[in-house]
Amino acid sequence: MKKNNLLTTIALSGCFCALYADIITVNQVGVGARAQAFANNYVAAANDMSAVYWNPAALSFLPVREFQVASDMVANTSTTSFQGTTEQSVLRRMRLADIGFMAALPTSKGGLTFAGALQNPIVFDNNPSFHGQYIDNSNRLIQDDQTYRGYGGLNFWSGAFGLQVAPGLGIGAAISLITGSESIKNTFQKLTSGVVVDSFNDSYVDETTRDYYGYDLRLGLLYMLPNQKIRLGMRITLPQTIWYDENYTLGNSKGQLYSSFSGAIGAAATLPFMTISTELRCRAPYDYLAPEDAIPTSSPAGSTKMGAGAGFEIPLFNSNILVRLGYSWDQYDIYQFAMKYDNEVTGANSSTDNSGWRSTDTYGVTYSVVKDRQQFSGGLAYVGSGMSIEASYGYQFWQLNANDINNNMRTDKDQLQRFLVSMSFRY
Repeated sequence: MKKNNLLTTIALSGCFCALYADIITVNQVGVGARAQAFANNYVAAANDMSAVYWNPAALSFLPVREFQVASDMVANTSTTSFQGTTEQSVLRRMRLADIGFMAALPTSKGGLTFAGALQNPIVFDNNPSFHGQYIDNSNRLIQDDQTYRGYGGLNFWSGAFGLQVAPGLGIGAAISLITGSESIKNTFQKLTSGVVVDSFNDSYVDETTRDYYGYDLRLGLLYMLPNQKIRLGMRITLPQTIWYDENYTLGNSKGQLYSSFSGAIGAAATLPFMTISTELRCRAPYDYLAPEDAIPTSSPAGSTKMGAGAGFEIPLFNSNILVRLGYSWDQYDIYQFAMKYDNEVTGANSSTDNSGWRSTDTYGVTYSVVKDRQQFSGGLAYVGSGMSIEASYGYQFWQLNANDINNNMRTDKDQLQRFLVSMSFRY
């Protein structure tokens, strides 16, 4: 079983400590400057290297050789309100967002394109901090202070292909080796009537690192109408399994992250004055993946999570300059990845108790979504015959509430900003 102060670390950081599976904070930032400017509504509009991630079938309609490289800056802002006080903390860092190459081969029925890429679509950045005081059930004054900082992400080392199997119809698949890491530092102090009562759980500094390795498999379908103005796309992402090795202050553990089935369908239209792309996406309930768990429908893991949005691209005065805008709404999903330790205890009230899929953690803290995740995006691009330079900006925000056993509410408002610059060469 994990040590108690590690569980406290996860609980206080705004993640869930379910009895069955812990929840890890996941921010899906996606891949590609054009995709981000479309607010990641890209399953039908993909027309560059990022198709490896969004819809590999789109590669079949890209009869070119292309090299692409991109860099981004990610800034996560957490504003935490607790007992009348508000703390704000910001975490910024620059990354290599993606780099890849694709090449097309002629076939008797149409295009066949292969691609290889290193892409970084997921970050774990999370930095809520708070302090405040309240009276507990024993009429004692409790003072809590916490400073939390976690960052990291997952790298997708991907190989993909897209093949036209009939006029206007392409299929594709991408398989990825997932690697990554995460670093967490949590400083916590709890004073009861002005003193530390439990020196182990009430005052500590936890430092945790995790190394990840796993796989991702996604399948794509794209149909282009004969006039080539309308595109219909679909993507299915199979359940992912990601193993991790964890080292923390008092020892080490092993475990897995895993996801449920997910996918998207969308349509894109190229008009004389703009391109429009729309998308509908979902994550299937986890009981499709683990029916023996009897996950309650009241749990976020037992329900389908939906999202939708649209993106627009407008040529600027009939030039090579393109203006892009996008908006997305997604139900906030605290089970994008479920997290399970290998050495958890089995039996009644243990880590295999199905009640762990509820939104109440082992310390009685109940979480609720106040605002779903929304994203506003925009971008500019210069697209020449052999080279393109693109820049995009995405702004996401969401809000969660947490109530403890003393009915003390903590509010976590999060914002994620990302600025990305990409350069592509085609020949």
